[in-house]
Amino acid sequence: MPFDLKIFHDYDIRGIYPTEINESIYTLIGQALAKYVKIGPIAVGHDMRISSPSLSRALIEGITSLGIDVVDLGLISTEMLYFACGKYDYPLSCIVSASHNPPEYNGLKGVLRGMIALNGSYGFPEIKEIIAKQFSDKTPRGWQAGVATQAMTPPMVKESRKIGTVTTKNILTDWISHLLSFVDEKFLKPLKVVVDAGNGMAGITWQNLMAKLPIEIIPLYFEPDGTFPHHIPNPLEESNLKDIKKKIRQENADCGFAFDGDADRFFILDGKGEVLSGTITTAILASHLLQKHGPASILYNAICGRIVPETIKKYHGTPYRVRVGHSFIKQYMRQFDGLFAGEHSGHYYFKYNHYADSSAIAALLFLEYVSKVGKKVSDMRLEFDKYPQSGELNFLAPNIDEILNTIRTNQSKKATSIDEIDGLSIWYPTWWFNMRASKTEPLLRLNIEADNKTILQEKKTQLIDKLLTLGAKLK
Repeated sequence: MPFDLKIFHDYDIRGIYPTEINESIYTLIGQALAKYVKIGPIAVGHDMRISSPSLSRALIEGITSLGIDVVDLGLISTEMLYFACGKYDYPLSCIVSASHNPPEYNGLKGVLRGMIALNGSYGFPEIKEIIAKQFSDKTPRGWQAGVATQAMTPPMVKESRKIGTVTTKNILTDWISHLLSFVDEKFLKPLKVVVDAGNGMAGITWQNLMAKLPIEIIPLYFEPDGTFPHHIPNPLEESNLKDIKKKIRQENADCGFAFDGDADRFFILDGKGEVLSGTITTAILASHLLQKHGPASILYNAICGRIVPETIKKYHGTPYRVRVGHSFIKQYMRQFDGLFAGEHSGHYYFKYNHYADSSAIAALLFLEYVSKVGKKVSDMRLEFDKYPQSGELNFLAPNIDEILNTIRTNQSKKATSIDEIDGLSIWYPTWWFNMRASKTEPLLRLNIEADNKTILQEKKTQLIDKLLTLGAKLK
């Protein structure tokens, strides 16, 4: 293959620009997408990364070269892309983005009509096959696996057909109206909220929400800037939360929201600067939505803690525990007609958002809940923080399957239940753990939850020691 197909990952296309991905490759990918979907218009948007506008133009050039029309959405977030896919019913919607990755990265996410995500199991295999066929006769001069400079132009598909049209569309007004439909503004209290967009795409949404909400929003880094001058927009890393924590304390704010680069994920911080885990936020939003809408199916991924199903049952919902990953969750949301789904990683999905995830909707619903209950966010966090968790521990492990098999054999004694919904989960009377291979990195991930901190520390030490003896290295 003339360029390295490792840019195709389980959930998206992603690589370093311009050595692994570039405009020539995106033109080729655009042609492959056009051949795969066969009909238009295909919607294309891009994030704030330095290389995103030119990669977006190249993608559009590839699509239109085969006669397929394009709707150019311009500068958007991933959650806006999902909205456009559902609202305007495009056959395919794509965004050039690398989410929270460092500045040198870029990538591509795509969703088909019906919010079906392109991924390693659906769509990508066929698209890679289309690309491979275009190179089957001859490898262009200058190409080699793993190296792709801008001078190395892939073979264009030349067919005698018309060039597709490009129409620009600004969806911001429709998007903001859609967001506001999820909450009753007259019940929102004048809370003070620090919002850290991290120079990513959340700033566009929240800049426009500021004037429409009775909330005092204190902005941090709203200007989209692909160089990320203040910090990488990845709220999973503690070092990226220093500024928002400081601002919350300075302003005596009620809470804070920290978003990732393409604004499909976020984390909440209370008035003391403490982070609410994805598990706690999922439980809070589940309780609010079940009280607001009545009994419904609520989904949560295999890493979320026990407080989530307990809360769902308490408010007469039906809990479904499912695999990790946005492409899987979107599928399960439709399968179970889920009202809401939450992931430990900060993704939150909504039935009335075309079953897709949206950080902005989750944040607005959280503000509605805080206004309703009238409690401090720090008190709410403690109320739902019932079971201590280890957080996600990552291990470098070349033999992940062997390790999982060994752990399953050794740890099954005294277990009350075992499941393999996603990796390996083993449950005991006072604790449980999940161990799984990462879908995006060559890592083994471990999450542990227990009835108290003493048990948690004991079991955490035991499992880490066991993994080290099996050749894994704690990252």
